[in-house]
Amino acid sequence: MKEVGTTETSEEMGGETWKKFVRRHWKMTALMVGGIAAAAVAALLVFLWVVADAQETSLVPSGLGEWTVGYVFAFALNLILWELILVASWAIPLVVIVYFLWYRKLPEEERKEYKVGSRRRKSAGEDGGISFFIGLVWLAIVWLDGKWNLAFQDWTFNDWVYSWIVAGLVVLLIVGIPGLIYLIWAVRKSGE
Repeated sequence: MKEVGTTETSEEMGGETWKKFVRRHWKMTALMVGGIAAAAVAALLVFLWVVADAQETSLVPSGLGEWTVGYVFAFALNLILWELILVASWAIPLVVIVYFLWYRKLPEEERKEYKVGSRRRKSAGEDGGISFFIGLVWLAIVWLDGKWNLAFQDWTFNDWVYSWIVAGLVVLLIVGIPGLIYLIWAVRKSGE
């Protein structure tokens, strides 16, 4: 029976297809993972720079209790602008180059195989609980930092941003390291 939000292609088929992809093109996979990691790190660094710069230039107030919708809107536009200029300006052309110079040159049968294997979709709103887990880790970080009973108006914008980034990085470590170990194990096991 077909579940809501999925197609008839099974999850196992999609997993096997991508395992084959990694086995066949492990160098390109490593290069793509490295590119994604570089773009993510660059985006995070640009975000931190925009946060610090927004307060120094008085684009936004440092205290969270002084923020308005106008400040949120101005900050979001400023962040989007700098992310487009400093990250998307090189990341998007690299993706296009990889697509046209490498992926399009793969045999048609192999490309069709990857398209069939990628038809599984998540239901709307399903994130696997990662957001909830990050929220729990954030609460633990706030408690450990001694800010549990500190009113939000007494927080600085940097305190709030850095606490969420640390929570995300802790979850990335908790989930990412075992995930990477499993991925390496699965690829080696399927290659035997």
